[in-house]
Amino acid sequence: MRLLVTVPVALLLCAAGGLAATIALSRPKAPPPMPAMEAAGQVIGAWMPRLPAYSFLTARDGTRLGYRFHPGLPGGGVAVAVHGSTGLAASMGGVAQALAGQGLSVYAVDLRGHGESGPLGDIAYRGQLEDDMADLLALVAARHAGEKRLLLGHSLGGAFALRIAAGPLGGRFDAYLATAPFLSPEAAVSRPDSGGWVHAAVPRIVALSLLDSIGVSAFGGLPAVAYAVPPDAPGKRARVYSHRLLANMSLPRDWRAALAAIDRPAAVLIGAEDEMFLAAAYAAAVTAANPRIAVDVLPGVDHMGVTIEPKALEAVARTAVRLVGR
Repeated sequence: MRLLVTVPVALLLCAAGGLAATIALSRPKAPPPMPAMEAAGQVIGAWMPRLPAYSFLTARDGTRLGYRFHPGLPGGGVAVAVHGSTGLAASMGGVAQALAGQGLSVYAVDLRGHGESGPLGDIAYRGQLEDDMADLLALVAARHAGEKRLLLGHSLGGAFALRIAAGPLGGRFDAYLATAPFLSPEAAVSRPDSGGWVHAAVPRIVALSLLDSIGVSAFGGLPAVAYAVPPDAPGKRARVYSHRLLANMSLPRDWRAALAAIDRPAAVLIGAEDEMFLAAAYAAAVTAANPRIAVDVLPGVDHMGVTIEPKALEAVARTAVRLVGR
């Protein structure tokens, strides 16, 4: 009888020890800089002095969240623009200016864990980014009553926009636009390590995800991914993400089901020369999940080019206006 009790306990202790060792030993390492991302950073850095100054919103927990407001025309609609991994509101400056030129007022945000919005690279709990978005929406509703709302995100920010669209806040926006969104690390849609942009501590991520699935979230603040952020990148850049920040910005593991749940007008734009994701596979992958989401592949445009090249910005602005019904 004692043996029957002891063996399962011993197995459980071994499993717990193995899990702890995996979490402790698996750590992300900074990848070398990517030339394309360094070049994009120089473009963004050059236009930063001309961007609107930061404004701030106090979130429900008292944290000050930064955003840059680009005014459009009264009644022209409102867009919330979300940067990609390690990015800033300035990263969406070109997009914001293009949309403002079409009459949309744009709130380009520093998501919590980035730039001027709290400690870099971490959040307090999964779902905090949705709470922050709800707080921002309260501000938007007070300032722009009755105007249509668009949520636009780039890269990992595009994933977050689609996550919002598929979740409880989905009905709070009238339309969604994702540029070069990160769908999944699956080989069917992404290049290995997102083309060299990211190093993920995969064993740690798997172990922490397993713990999350049984309600253990105490280790969610551990680093899970590191990014190839140039050493001279302008602004406050988060070079490493915690597991809970990565999870909260990403689509759920079953990303196809999440896309299928989106019932508001939505579109995806991606450059044909994207260095991180397999642009040629995006139309089929997204359409298979949700045929109502339009996908447009922009020839001759790379990953960051969607947000900085004039011809791509024209396509982004044109699509945004169409989605909000103007």
